Amino acid sequence: MNLNLTHTQLIDIVSGNANTQNENIIDVIYYDTRLINTTKNGVFFALKGRKNGHEYIQKAYDKGIRSFVVSQEVELPKDATIIKVDDTLRALQQVAKHHRNQFSYPVLAITGSLGKTTIKEWLYFLLADEFNIIRSPKSFNSQIGVAVSLLEMSDAHDLAIIEADISHPNEMDYIEDMVSPTLGVYTGIGHFYADNFESQKVHASEHLKLFKHANITFALKAHKSELRRNKINTDIANFEDWNNIDFSQLSYPNNRLLALHVAEFLGIEKNDLNKKAIQLPVLSNRMEVFEGQDNNLIINDSYNIDIDALEQALSYQFSSDERKDKIVVLDLSYVDENRKKAILNIVESYHPTQLFVIENNKVPNELLAIKNASILFKGSYRSNLKNTVQLFKNRKHETWVEFDLKAIEHNIRTFQNKLPEKTKTLVMVKASSYGTGDVNIPHFLQQIGVDYLGVAYTDEGTTLRENGISLPILVMNTENDAFEDIIRFQLEPSLFSFNQIDAFCERLKQDGITNFPIHITVETGMNRLGFYPEDIEDLITKLNSLPEIKVKSVYSHLADADNMDTDYTLQQIERFKVMKSQFEARLDNKDVLFHILNSEGTSKFGATAGFDMVRLGIGVFGFTSTAKEDELLPTLQWKTTISQIKSIEVGETIGYGRTFKAEEEIQIATLRIGYADGFRRSLSNGIGSVFINGIECPVVGNVCMDMTMVDVTEANCKAGDEVEIIGKNISIEKFSKRLKTIPYEVMTSINKRVSRVYLR
Repeated sequence: MNLNLTHTQLIDIVSGNANTQNENIIDVIYYDTRLINTTKNGVFFALKGRKNGHEYIQKAYDKGIRSFVVSQEVELPKDATIIKVDDTLRALQQVAKHHRNQFSYPVLAITGSLGKTTIKEWLYFLLADEFNIIRSPKSFNSQIGVAVSLLEMSDAHDLAIIEADISHPNEMDYIEDMVSPTLGVYTGIGHFYADNFESQKVHASEHLKLFKHANITFALKAHKSELRRNKINTDIANFEDWNNIDFSQLSYPNNRLLALHVAEFLGIEKNDLNKKAIQLPVLSNRMEVFEGQDNNLIINDSYNIDIDALEQALSYQFSSDERKDKIVVLDLSYVDENRKKAILNIVESYHPTQLFVIENNKVPNELLAIKNASILFKGSYRSNLKNTVQLFKNRKHETWVEFDLKAIEHNIRTFQNKLPEKTKTLVMVKASSYGTGDVNIPHFLQQIGVDYLGVAYTDEGTTLRENGISLPILVMNTENDAFEDIIRFQLEPSLFSFNQIDAFCERLKQDGITNFPIHITVETGMNRLGFYPEDIEDLITKLNSLPEIKVKSVYSHLADADNMDTDYTLQQIERFKVMKSQFEARLDNKDVLFHILNSEGTSKFGATAGFDMVRLGIGVFGFTSTAKEDELLPTLQWKTTISQIKSIEVGETIGYGRTFKAEEEIQIATLRIGYADGFRRSLSNGIGSVFINGIECPVVGNVCMDMTMVDVTEANCKAGDEVEIIGKNISIEKFSKRLKTIPYEVMTSINKRVSRVYLR
């Protein structure tokens, strides 16, 4: 970002009022303190959303920022320039609009609900040899994301590709005003239109506002009537114009057709496009994050090396506290000299601990010796860097679980959208974050701005503290012999009996500690832990008399929130309200959070019983009774590979105990997974199945400790092929039912020897 604005210009653009005159140049805009890595010419916009940016003003100042755009009164030292506006988001968008208008080259905007990011990335692939393109990073398509994307435009570019999306009516008016697209691509609206729009037709019309002043909008024949109805000047892409390509054999044919059609319009020769049509890269379009050898955290983002994607990857790496040392590994094959210089300048601005540039596929011994670091790998998809990354993977057997971080964030935002604006979010990360890993998910939650973490036992909290987690951590099942660690690691214990309160205060007195944060558990019907209603008055009297502790929250547990009959849950909420009123009336400390809702409760009662905080658990991973209605996304895929394929003759038996005898000639595959991994023995002999290359393959014989055999007679497969245990074809709910259990148990039963991979 290189805005080159004076403060006077900025104040004029945002129609603001400043507390002081300042003629320094502004080049960089920040809206998230976690992304501040340099103080050079920066201004912080205090945006309001689930988090109020004004609460982070001091943190931005401490990081060196001295210019601020705000919409409410703030207090900062005298050397800070404070620019007051009515709405900081609209102010940011006005800066983006001003910046976009400094450039006359074409701006191509893409919207719709089907394949925006794929088309954007494919257009980049098809056009990059002829154009110097600035494009939206990843899926930056929101009100903020579009503004940030536009602010990256510069004189070095000659084409901009901007992705845009909306979640509420009239949002596109602001985006269109910012982007002013020259050209448009409309991908269409799916049948599952957003809840905030009254119909699919209305949703489509809102999207099409983006193109009301565009010269031409490209679309498929199926959407022609929508564009005509909205008076959009249209150029239709037809399969008939590309007879040399068999689209039936290619993935995402509609997206592929649109990308080719637009590229031809922009001057790419059709003969070249016919060749490239089958070369369009398979885009994971997201980083893989996983634990590697020697306690290294590996960030694999090796599918492209363009500058925008590099900035995003560096921002992710350096905003995380997961490892102190930050190592960057670049493969600059297929990169011209000018871009090499720009790439190296960007990397060096982040001041990595070490930078390695791979040449001729040679991996330096110094890189192989790195330990206890965060290592980012960036390179072109044509480079050999993907193979280099494999050298750093833990040598575990070829069974792994993938967790989709974008889907996790989506699910959290879905729950938060059901809550009053100021309600906080606690996410439970007990049992290694429901089997997802001890620290990776908590670090991600810390990055995306959740307010609290919750654990079951103290040792889980100490592990988080030892690995750089600074969020408040609520320990739900506090044990008296863990008081030392509670105090040492600044954990916040839940106390559920008078004796426990007395014991903890006695320990605090030994060190002269006062106002130590605690949480109080009250009993409303779970009948597990907590103070009963008849205890509350005496409890409050006692709490008021103890200077050693300070109540941070009072909470209870719902026992039956996933039941369609909500009577019992409503009774619990009413009991909790009575106790809440008692605390509010008599407790000396008035700054107390009250919470009772879990994931199921938040889904059903978030608007009316969210109180001050909710506790999200497995719902974060997409598993609740209302997941479909809430449009929660699945977050987990469990996979393995084939070790060997064998032909079995009639009458031969398979596996331990010879429980399966072939009644006809079949082929079987031996998989690298067994009951020691969590694929239970009860799935033997057809109870369980897997999917291989789109074909369901039943288990034959008994599941072994480390291996499982499946019937692959109908599947076209070979040794090394990928196998789906849980994923698109076998949901975790379906898998759980086969085991006669629940998703909680499945997730927490996947053995730690199974690799965890995190996709962003």
